[in-house]
Amino acid sequence: MQYTKKSSSLGVMDNDNYQLTIDDQNNLLYCPKNNPTDYAMKLTQDGLLIVNNIQLINNDFLQKIIILEQQVQNIQQQINGYSQDIGQLQADVQVINTELARQTHFRGYFSTNDEILELTNPAIGDYAYSAEDLLVWDYDGSQWVETDKIVPDQMTPASDANPLSDGTVTAGTSAEYSRGDHIHPLNISTNVPISDTADGTVGTSVNYARSDHSHPINISSTTPLQDSTGSVGTANSYARSGHQHVINVETNASNIPQVDGVGVNGSSTYYSRHDHVHPQQLTYDGNVTATKFIKTGGLATEVQCANGDTTTIDSKLSRTYNSGTGGYIRLCVFPAGTSTGAPYIQFQVQCNTNAMQTIDLVPNYTVNGINALYGVFTAPSYVQTIMNVYYGVDQLLHTHTGTGSQAIYSAWIHMMSGSGMVTVSVSKQGTYWPTRVTEILTQDIVSSISGSQTQIPMTFNLGSGGIIGDILQVNPLDRNYNYYNNGIRIGNNNGDSTASLYLGCIKTATNTTQSGQWEISKTSDKALTINPSSLRKADHSVGLSIDGDSTIIKFNGNELVNAGTDQTINGTKIFNNVVQINPTNTGDYTEGLRICRSTNNQWSNIQFGCGSNQTYGFIDNQWLVGTPGGDFLNPLGFVIVKAGEQMTANRGLMISADGNTLTFNGRTL
Repeated sequence: MQYTKKSSSLGVMDNDNYQLTIDDQNNLLYCPKNNPTDYAMKLTQDGLLIVNNIQLINNDFLQKIIILEQQVQNIQQQINGYSQDIGQLQADVQVINTELARQTHFRGYFSTNDEILELTNPAIGDYAYSAEDLLVWDYDGSQWVETDKIVPDQMTPASDANPLSDGTVTAGTSAEYSRGDHIHPLNISTNVPISDTADGTVGTSVNYARSDHSHPINISSTTPLQDSTGSVGTANSYARSGHQHVINVETNASNIPQVDGVGVNGSSTYYSRHDHVHPQQLTYDGNVTATKFIKTGGLATEVQCANGDTTTIDSKLSRTYNSGTGGYIRLCVFPAGTSTGAPYIQFQVQCNTNAMQTIDLVPNYTVNGINALYGVFTAPSYVQTIMNVYYGVDQLLHTHTGTGSQAIYSAWIHMMSGSGMVTVSVSKQGTYWPTRVTEILTQDIVSSISGSQTQIPMTFNLGSGGIIGDILQVNPLDRNYNYYNNGIRIGNNNGDSTASLYLGCIKTATNTTQSGQWEISKTSDKALTINPSSLRKADHSVGLSIDGDSTIIKFNGNELVNAGTDQTINGTKIFNNVVQINPTNTGDYTEGLRICRSTNNQWSNIQFGCGSNQTYGFIDNQWLVGTPGGDFLNPLGFVIVKAGEQMTANRGLMISADGNTLTFNGRTL
C-alpha cells in the first residue's frame, strides 16, 4: 500500500513520494520509497509509535494512520475468528471420519460367540459385540480375538417396571435389563424383635431386620451362684457383663492347709487362696531321713536308702534303648558358661549285634562361652571290608543353640537300623567341673534331630584299614633316604601288583569313586599314570603316563616332544614363542628344516601370518612360500604368493621346476 504526500500549507512535503509499508520485523513504517530505513514514523507490534520527523506528518495524515491501525486490528480479529472456526471444523471432520471408520468396521451385535467366528470376509480392524459374554471381539487379520473390553450398549431394552420386593425365590422370565438407578421396594419388618429363647425357632418371616433394630434384653436378675460341683443349669437368661460370682474360698481361720504327707485327692470344693501357706514339716539337722528332703552339704552322688541311711552311687549311670529302626540318642548337654575349662566324660555303647564302642567328649569353655566340642569315637570291632559300620553307632555329632556366652552344645550318636537293644553307659567322668555336663542320658531315642549339625569322625583300627579325620602328617625321624624309608610307602596290591593314591574321594566309603576324583597310580605294567578315576584306561590313553623304564611320556596317548632323541610326531603341534634349529650335520641336506610333499596333492608349503587359534585355512595378509603339486599352474616349481591366490594365474613370484624361468604376476623377469 503506497501513499503520495500532498503539498501542505507549509510546503514541507512538496514533491516527495512516501509510502506506508511493513518491514521484516512486522513493524508499520511511514518512510520514503527509496530509503525505508529513513522512516518518518514507525508503529511496532507492541503498539509503540516512534516519530523521527514530526514536520513530515500533518494531523490529517495522523488521523488516517489511526483509522488504518484500527482497521488492521479489526481484520486481525476477524482472521483469528476464522482460524478458530477452521480449527473447530477440522475437529468435527476428524470426529466424523473416526465415526465413519468405526461404523465401517462394526459388524454388529450377535447372540453367541460362534456367530462372530462364522462371519465371512472379515478385515483388519473389524469388531463385533457378543451377547454371550458381553465382550468386544476384534479381527487381527488372521482370526477373531476376544478382548477384555465390555460391550458399551445394552443389547436388550431396559425394563420400565418397578423392581420386585425380595420374597420367595423365583428364576423370573424377564429378558430386560435393570436400569442402573433402579431401587427395590423396602422389605423390612415393622414388628419388635422377639427375645432370645432357650430352644430357638427357625421363624417364618420373609422380612429383613432393620439395621437399627434391637432385641429386648434377656438377662437374669438373680445373684450368680457360687462355684461348686458344677451344673448345666436351666436358666434361659444371659449373665450381665458386670456380674460377680460369690467367692468360694475357706473363710474359717481354723481350717488351715494340711501338713504334707501321704497324697490324697481330697474332697473340699473350695479354691486355695493365692497367699496360702502349708505348715512346715522339714527340719535341717544334717541327716537325710525318710521325712527330710534336703541334707546340708549333700552331694549329687548321694542317695537315700529305704532304711534312712545315706550312700553314694558306685555303679555307672546307664540306659537301654530299642534301636531296631535306628535313630538318634542324646548323650548329654554342655550348658552355657563364661569361664575357661574342659570337663571330660566317656561313654560306652554296646548292642546285641556288635562289639563295644567308646566315645570320649571334651568341650572347650572360654571366657566368651563354649566354642567347640572335641571327641574320640572308635569304630566297632567288626566293620565291612569297605570300612562301613555293619551295625551299631555310625555317627557321633553335636548340635548347638545360641552363640557366645549363650551357646549350649548337645552330643548325639546315630544308631544304625537293625542294631536291636543298645546299652549306653557312662564309663568315666572327670572330677573337674562335673556340673558342666548335664542331662546325661535323659532323653528317649528319636528319629531325627534339627539344627546345625557337626560330625566328629570315627577312629578306625588302622591295622586293617580305615578312615582318618582331618589331617595326617608324617615326620620322618630316624629314617634314611638311601633305604627308601623316610616318607609314605604304598605297597603293591596282592592281586594285580598295582598301587594308587586317590584325591577328592568320597568321605564315607573306601571302594568307590565320585565326580572330580583323581588318582596317581603305579599300574601292573609298571607305568606311572595320572588321570581322573572315572576315565581310567588300561592302555593309559587318558591322562599323563610315563612308561616303566621312564623313557616315554605321553598325554592322552600322544607322546610329548623329546628333543634329545629322534622322534616322529603325528598330528598337529603348536609351539608358543620361538622354535630354533641349530644344525650339526654337514651335507646330505640335513642342515635345517625338511618338509616333504603331501601325499594328496604334492604341495609342500610354509605359511606366514596365519591365525594363532587355527591349524588350517587362511586369513587376511597371510602369505604362502612353497612348491606346488604336479597339476598346478607352475608344476613342481617354487612360488611366493599371498595365501588364497595360489590357484589364480599370474599372481605372485614363481620359479619354474627346471630353475630357468622367473616370473612375477605373469611377467617374465
